[in-house]
Amino acid sequence: METNRLRNNKIIVILDTNFLLLPGRFNLRIESIEDIVHKKFEIVVPKNVILELKNIELTGSDKTSKEIALKISERYKKIDLEGPVDKSILEYAKNNKCIVATNDMKLKSELRKIQVPVIFMKKGLRLGIEGYIE
Repeated sequence: METNRLRNNKIIVILDTNFLLLPGRFNLRIESIEDIVHKKFEIVVPKNVILELKNIELTGSDKTSKEIALKISERYKKIDLEGPVDKSILEYAKNNKCIVATNDMKLKSELRKIQVPVIFMKKGLRLGIEGYIE
């Protein structure tokens, strides 16, 4: 449905768990998404991603990355997704024609199969996008 895909004429960009960990690990700015998505967009974070972040056991610098990820997630609108994170993101993306930001190779592969655009971190700490944005 057109209204599900766009909110206030903005494309939805979903952040997954490992993408939220990137700023703490690599000093990546989530806001740099605007450099590669040349349309109006809204960043959203699934509630099950936040739950996964809270429950994940990390140590050392990854523990700091987790704290940063949780802090960053507070900036963005939440969407109600439940169950396994990757599966719920796949299902939502399939039904709502949005963009998914992830560095998870398996999830990227599954998204590619259903022709969902993916934002990911490239070498050189830059973001890339794969797929066509309608």
